[in-house]
Amino acid sequence: MLSKIIKVIILIAIVAVLAVVIGPCVYYNFIDKPDNGMPDMPDQDEATHSFYIENTGGLILASDFEQHGEVIGSRIFILHGFWEMRGNKFKFVEGDVVLNEVIFGKIELKRRAK
Repeated sequence: MLSKIIKVIILIAIVAVLAVVIGPCVYYNFIDKPDNGMPDMPDQDEATHSFYIENTGGLILASDFEQHGEVIGSRIFILHGFWEMRGNKFKFVEGDVVLNEVIFGKIELKRRAK
């Protein structure tokens, strides 16, 4: 009788230790979804180009835009709807914005890779 009680206590202890060790691992990796430090960016189909403003370090994403001029330092970009960083997420902003390199400094335009 005493041996059965000891076996049950040992079994309960093993289950408790496993729950204490494995439980937080499962919660942290699968349920809580840890923050990897990278913001969730919109899909490449929604924002095909990135505009990096070197003076401020700002990053804007857009698909529908016009470029006026070819000489770096005097180009003007008109974005028709764009994604910008707000807090730690990219938010879509409707409307137009004018990015003039005379005002903002050099703007690096890149096509986003899939």
